[in-house]
Amino acid sequence: MKEYSNNEIKVIWNPEKCIHARECVKGLPQVFSRDRTPWINVQGASSEEIMSVVDRCPSGALTYKKVSSATEESDNMPSANIIVKKNGPLLVEGGCSLKNNEGTLLAEQGPYALCRCGGSGKKPFCDGTHIKIGFDDTK
Repeated sequence: MKEYSNNEIKVIWNPEKCIHARECVKGLPQVFSRDRTPWINVQGASSEEIMSVVDRCPSGALTYKKVSSATEESDNMPSANIIVKKNGPLLVEGGCSLKNNEGTLLAEQGPYALCRCGGSGKKPFCDGTHIKIGFDDTK
């Protein structure tokens, strides 16, 4: 996990959860750019704009915490929702932790994307392999 912060928010990136949907890069290229190191520049836009784009991350690889109210945010954790994406992963949103078979915490809460095709190299997380192998959830 990597963290990038300004005075208002902390953006957290978990590369193990990333499915490279590129919502961040398409949404705010002045903040998120794979051609730059570090690839996240939290000074490139307002905190509100960054939070809006991070909220669109389908895998939960990108999250944020408000610096001034991190404890307040955890107190208001939403209930969990699981969305089945056609020919894609299970998207988990909200207050749903994920542990492996040994009890190790893999994700404290959503959002995150779980593999359904069986081909991910990051199991149980989706890594986008379903696209490469032509996963069809009707078969």
